Amino acid sequence: MHSGRREKAHERAAFPKDHDLTVSDGTRIAYTVRGDGTHMPVVFVNGWSCTDGYWTTIGPAVAAAGHQTILLDMRGHGESGLPRRPGFAARELRAEDVAPERLAADIVEVLDKTGVERAVLVGHSMGVQAIVETCRVAPERVAGLIPIAGTFENPVKTFADMPVLDRLYPIADVIFRFVPFEGIRPVTRRIAHPGLGRRLMVGIGVGGPNVQEKDIASHIAHIGDVNFSVLFKMMSGLRRHHTAEFLPEITVPTLVLAGRRDHFTPASVQQRMADLIPDCELMWFDDSGHLLPIEAPDRVATAIVDFLERRVVDPPERAVRPPGRTGQGVGH
Repeated sequence: MHSGRREKAHERAAFPKDHDLTVSDGTRIAYTVRGDGTHMPVVFVNGWSCTDGYWTTIGPAVAAAGHQTILLDMRGHGESGLPRRPGFAARELRAEDVAPERLAADIVEVLDKTGVERAVLVGHSMGVQAIVETCRVAPERVAGLIPIAGTFENPVKTFADMPVLDRLYPIADVIFRFVPFEGIRPVTRRIAHPGLGRRLMVGIGVGGPNVQEKDIASHIAHIGDVNFSVLFKMMSGLRRHHTAEFLPEITVPTLVLAGRRDHFTPASVQQRMADLIPDCELMWFDDSGHLLPIEAPDRVATAIVDFLERRVVDPPERAVRPPGRTGQGVGH
């Protein structure tokens, strides 16, 4: 990542990243660790194009409850980088460079680096696919799952209950190979204002009326700088991702948090996820949408802390794997 862009991401981060890890494919992943409690560690995974601003209330509440919290920027987001320069229309990136399987590997490698044997994974939006995939490929590293306002596979097919978008996606994929998103960056930077961003997000149904300008300020600023050609390639990987057959095999405690007003990840998708995962809890937020972590942050934080107390068994030691030791979950 360009140093100037990383500096700006650091300045506007809710949790500035003070650790770097170069993962197995050469990508630098930035993360921070907060809290030193002895309860089960918790990892927070951001959504597509999102920043850590969605955890401003929730992260500290979980840490205050005695859980070491790990907050990382997913590759191509915030302070984290990519395995190589993406090039024009992100042509230098391979599909596997930004696929859910690679995101899961990043999570496992961060766990290795921080010396955490097992953790509860909390994911918002795209982060849901990342944490479910982590559970699939490295189940021994996962102590619980908390999916928030996201789907477990192909988000395009169920987006806004409009399956036609999935059929049209290949056409868009061809177009954006020749008309890159980089061309709209001057426009996104010009309109990157929290007030306008809030009106747009509420207007298109991303969030409900409880969304506040201050809560999305970092996200809107991030949109002005992020490379959408990279994000579009990442979305293509999310579209090819399927885990419905795996969900019935999940054995760890799971809590799905869902907004009734979520038009991006419809209620039917989140209900199906809860139905497929054995002994899964599902909590609805009637007045919230896709931006649930900032639409109802106090209630989400309370729900997570309560779930951790009731369903998650603490480890005998906070971290039983020596920091830096390579695990056996992904790529081994």
